[in-house]
Amino acid sequence: MSRSTSPLFVDAVIDCVGEGRAPTPEEMMIVAQRIWSDGGASRSAFSWNSLSVSSPDRLGSMRAAGLALHGSR
Repeated sequence: MSRSTSPLFVDAVIDCVGEGRAPTPEEMMIVAQRIWSDGGASRSAFSWNSLSVSSPDRLGSMRAAGLALHGSR
């Protein structure tokens, strides 16, 4: 398990891409939440949990997380 020295990358991204493995559900959620909260200046990481599971913002963040975690496979 690697640790990112950059605050721009969540450790899960480094681990999954570096090890060539699929992300765990927890890693998907961590990365999606980070993408969503970093995507808007006024978004709080705590408000991620208030999004419905079918929210377009949540679904878009989950798709982006999947792309980030799967690398170029």
